[in-house]
Amino acid sequence: MTLSPESLSPLRDLLARYCGVLLDEARLITLRSAVERRSAVVGRAPAQYLADLTLSADRHELQQLAELLLNHETVFFRNRPHMEALRKTLLPELHARLPPGAPIKIWSAGCATGEEPYSIAITALEALGDPLPRPVEILATDLSAAALAKARQGVYRGRTLTNLTPAQRLRFFTLVGDGLAVQERVRQLVTFTQHNLLEPFPPAVRGTHILFCQNVTIYFSLDTCRALMGRFYEILTEGGTLCLGFSETLWNIFDRLRPIAVDGAFLYRKDPPRQRSLPESGGKRTAQPRMTRPRHTGSASRQSALFTDETVVSDGRRLIESGQIDAALDLFARAPLAGRHAPAVLALAAQAHANRGDLDLALAEARRTLELNPLVTEAHLLLGLIYERQQQLPLAIRHLERARYLSNDSPIVAFHLAECYRQTGRVVDAIREYRNAERLLAGLPPDQVLEGVAIHWLTESCRRWIVRLEGER
Repeated sequence: MTLSPESLSPLRDLLARYCGVLLDEARLITLRSAVERRSAVVGRAPAQYLADLTLSADRHELQQLAELLLNHETVFFRNRPHMEALRKTLLPELHARLPPGAPIKIWSAGCATGEEPYSIAITALEALGDPLPRPVEILATDLSAAALAKARQGVYRGRTLTNLTPAQRLRFFTLVGDGLAVQERVRQLVTFTQHNLLEPFPPAVRGTHILFCQNVTIYFSLDTCRALMGRFYEILTEGGTLCLGFSETLWNIFDRLRPIAVDGAFLYRKDPPRQRSLPESGGKRTAQPRMTRPRHTGSASRQSALFTDETVVSDGRRLIESGQIDAALDLFARAPLAGRHAPAVLALAAQAHANRGDLDLALAEARRTLELNPLVTEAHLLLGLIYERQQQLPLAIRHLERARYLSNDSPIVAFHLAECYRQTGRVVDAIREYRNAERLLAGLPPDQVLEGVAIHWLTESCRRWIVRLEGER
C-alpha cells in the first residue's frame, strides 16, 4: 500500500522538530521513498514502520532518515564575499585586538562534507601567515555522520574544487589519484564533531568570534530560525560576527544582531554592551576598519539603513534574463538583503538557483520570500513552475492561481495554469486559460523569447490545445 501525503505529515513535523528541516508538501514524495528504504532495512512494512516511528520518535531512526533526506553538496570558497571579508578584515582585526597567544575561535555550523571549514583554515593561513602567529581553532559540526566521514577523509574531486586558485591547489593540497587531499597543516586547524543544531551547543562554542552557518536556516521554519538565532547570539563573544548564506536574511526575523557591510559582504554583528547602551547622539565609538556602520531609525528598534537597493532587482533580473546566472548570484551575494526590495531579490535568487538545477534551494528561497511578503508574484510563479515540473499539479495550480490573482496580465502564468488544468482534467478551465494566454501573447513580437520559449511557439501551442480540447467536449 502506497503511503499517502496525509499519513506522512506527522513524520514530516517530527523530523522538523528533530533537526529543523521542514519538508514542503512536494518533498513528501522524497520522504516516502526514504521511509520505504528504511522499512526494508529494518524488515517492517512501510505503514508499520511509519506508525512505529511516529509513535516512538526514535532518535536513532530519525537520524537515519535525515541522512537520506539532507543535501550535503557544497564547494570550496562557496561564498566568496564572506571569505574576502574574513581574509581582509575579520581575521586581521581579531589578531590585532586579542591578547598575545589567545586563540581565534571560529565555528562552522552545518559544515557538510568539510569544504567550508577547510576554506576558512586556508584563508586564515593566507591572512595571518604560515605558520600562524596565534592559535586559530575551527570547530566544524554537522548532523550527518556520513558527511563528516568524508570531511575527515579530506579528499575531494570534481566540481567542488572549481573555486580554488592554482596557487591554493599547489600550496594547500596534495594530488591523490584523480583528486586533491587537504594537507595536514590545514587539517590540524579543524576539529569535526557531529552535532544537531536543535540540541544544546557543545561547550567549546561559547565565546566564538566568527560563526559561519550558511545554507542551513533557509530550510527551517521562521520560528525555528528565530530560536536558533537567539542561541547563536548567546554564544557569540561581544563583537562576534555571524556569517549566513546570502539568502538567509534576518530582516523582520531577528533584530538583536546588527547588520554590517564588511569589504562588500553583508554580515551580522553582536555589539559590545558599551555600544548597545550608548544613545545615537552621544559618546564616541571606535571606527571599525573598512566596515560600514548603518544608521538607525531609533535605538530601540535597531532598524538598519543597509537596505537592498532597487537597482539590485533590475540588474539581477537583467542578468538572469540574459543567462548570466553566476553574475546574478554574485550580485545578490554582495547585497544587503533587507528592506522592502529584499523579497524581490530573494525571489530572483530562487529563480537563478532553479535555472542552475538547484531545486531544493530554489524552493526554500521562494517559500522564504513568501514568508517575508506573500504578495511577490514571481515567487508564486516559480513555485508553480517547479511543482508543475515535478508533477505536483495541485500544488502547482495553487501557486499559479495566486500568481494570476496578483498579476492577471502574465501570459506565462496563464499558459502554465492552462497546462496544469489540462493535465488534471479540468477542460473548461484549461480552454479559458489557453485563450487568456493567446490574448496576452497577441501584443508581443512573434520572435520574442519569453521564459526561454519563443512567442510564436507558445501561441501555436495555445491554439492547438484549444482546438483539440473543444473537439473532445
